[in-house]
Amino acid sequence: MRKSLALLLAVFGVAGLATFLGAAGLAAQSRPSDASSRGCGANDAHDTAYLIFWPPLPGANSETLAVGEFAAKLGTTGDGARRQLGFGVGIPVWSADERQIVREIKHGFDIAKRTNVAVHFNVDDHIGWDQRPDLWNWYDPKKRGYDIANKNNVEWYDWEGTANKRRYFSPDGIPSPAPHMCYNSAAVQREIGRIISKVVGPALRSEIGELKTSNREYLFAGVTVGAEAGFDDYSAIPKLSQKPDNPDPMQKLMANMFAQATALMAEDGAPQGRLGYCALTNAGYGKNNPPADINRALVEVNQKFIEFWDKQFFDAGIPCSRIYTHVAASPPQDHTNDAPIGVAFNPYARPGWTTYPIGALKSGFRPLYAELAKRGDPAWGGVEANDSLADPNAAARVGWEAYLAWHYNHGGKLVGINVGATDRSLMSNLSASAFGDEAIAAYRKFLNGESLSERAAKAPPASADTPPAGPSPQAADSRPTDAAHARLVDTVQKIQRDAPAWLEAHPDRQSELGPLFAQLDRRLKANDTIEAQRTADTILRLIHAD
Repeated sequence: MRKSLALLLAVFGVAGLATFLGAAGLAAQSRPSDASSRGCGANDAHDTAYLIFWPPLPGANSETLAVGEFAAKLGTTGDGARRQLGFGVGIPVWSADERQIVREIKHGFDIAKRTNVAVHFNVDDHIGWDQRPDLWNWYDPKKRGYDIANKNNVEWYDWEGTANKRRYFSPDGIPSPAPHMCYNSAAVQREIGRIISKVVGPALRSEIGELKTSNREYLFAGVTVGAEAGFDDYSAIPKLSQKPDNPDPMQKLMANMFAQATALMAEDGAPQGRLGYCALTNAGYGKNNPPADINRALVEVNQKFIEFWDKQFFDAGIPCSRIYTHVAASPPQDHTNDAPIGVAFNPYARPGWTTYPIGALKSGFRPLYAELAKRGDPAWGGVEANDSLADPNAAARVGWEAYLAWHYNHGGKLVGINVGATDRSLMSNLSASAFGDEAIAAYRKFLNGESLSERAAKAPPASADTPPAGPSPQAADSRPTDAAHARLVDTVQKIQRDAPAWLEAHPDRQSELGPLFAQLDRRLKANDTIEAQRTADTILRLIHAD
C-alpha cells in the first residue's frame, strides 16, 4: 500500500487544510444503515482477529514476499482460531489482462497454504485504472480507448461538463495518469459488477472452497475494498503552494506535491477547482437544481460508491464478515469533508479505516469509538495502520502494544500494518518502527493470546550517546494530569473546528497562525502538555477575537 494523501494532509497541519480536502471538528455523517451493526458487523468474541502486514516485509524482493521468513522471526502464526498472523496482497482489478487477476489471487492463497499465514487482499476501487483507457480516454483520438462518451465516466469541474484529464494528486499523494473516476457512472459500475461477478468472485470462491475442505478456512483473512475514496479539490492549490518554506520533511513533501500539481494543471490548462459535478449530475442535481449542501451531496455519492463495491463482493459469495471498507480517519473532519468517518459503514462490510495516530486520532481513537457506539459497536478494522510516521523514536509516539490495544481491545478484528510510502525517508521510518524490537514484542504478545495493555510503555529512543536518566524537575512539572490532557484535547478540537472559517474570513492574516501552529506541533510532539495548552489558548483567543 502506498502513501495516502489523507495521511499527508493530516500531518500538514490545520492552516489552509480545511479549504482543501476538509479539516476540523466532528465528521458530517452520511445515512447510517440499520443493518450495518448486525450480521457481518456484529462483534463475536470467538471471531478470529487478524494481524496483517502489507508489503514489503523485511527481506522481500522480486523473487519472494518473505512471508515465511517473517513468520519464522515472530516464532508463531497464531492459533488459527482467535488470533492469526496474515499478509496482504493486491488484487489488480483494473488490469487489462484479467488472467493476471486470477493469478494474483491464486498466488496469495498458495503462499497462505504453504506458510500457514493468512492472506488478506486489497482492492483499489478508483485510483489505479490506468490500464483501462477504454473507460476514461475521452480527449485523445490518437491513443488507445478513445471515445468521446468516456467523458461521462470521469469527473467534471462544473455543471457544463468540463472533464478532468488526469489526477494531479490522488489519495496516494502522487499524480495519476488516469482521470478522476466518476463514481456513479453507469458504464463504470457495469464494469465493476462484471469484473467482480465474472472474474474476482469465482477465483476467490474456488480458493476458499479448497480451504474449507482442509479445515483451514482461517487462512482467508478477507478483502479490504477501497482506497480512501473522495473528490479532489484543486481550488486551494494557489494559496497552499505559496506557503513559506518549512524544513519539516512532511510539509516539504506536501509543498512539492502542490508545486507539481500546479505545473501539471498549467500544462493541461485545467481549472483549479473542485471535482464532483459528474457524480452530482448523475445524482439528479444540475445548474438550475444544485444541492443545498454540495459537500453533503458528495458524501452521499461517496458512501453509495463504497457500498456498491462491497455489495458486489457480497453478491459474489464473500462473507460480509470478511469484507472491510477503507476510509481515512486521521484527518480532522467537518462539513467540508466528503469522506467522513461514517461513510465506512454499510450492510455489506465491516467498517475499516486508516488509523495512523495523527490528526483526529492523535489523542486516541475516541472519534472511531463514538461512531461505532452509535451503530451497536460492530467489529471493525484498522486496515492501514502504523504507530510511527516521521520519527520512530519520537517522544509523542503511542507505543506499539498500546496502539494495537486501541484496536483489538475495542472490537477491532483486523489491523493492517503499512510501511509503504511514496517518500523514501518516510517509508524508511515506517519500516524501522514496524519491524523494530518493540513492535515485534507486541506482535508476539498478541499472537500468543496475551492481553494487550493500553498503558504499555513504549521503548525509549535508541541512542548510544544518551544514557538513561530520570526526568528533570521541569519535565516532571509538564506531566499531564487526566484533566489537563482532556482540556488540551478539547482546546485543539475547538481550534480544528473554528480555524478554517477564520482563515477563510482573514486570508491576509494566515501568517499570524503559521508560527503558532508550528509551536503547538513542537510542544505536542515533546509531550509538553502545559506549554502546548498555553499555545493552544493563544491560538483560540486569536481566532475568537473577531
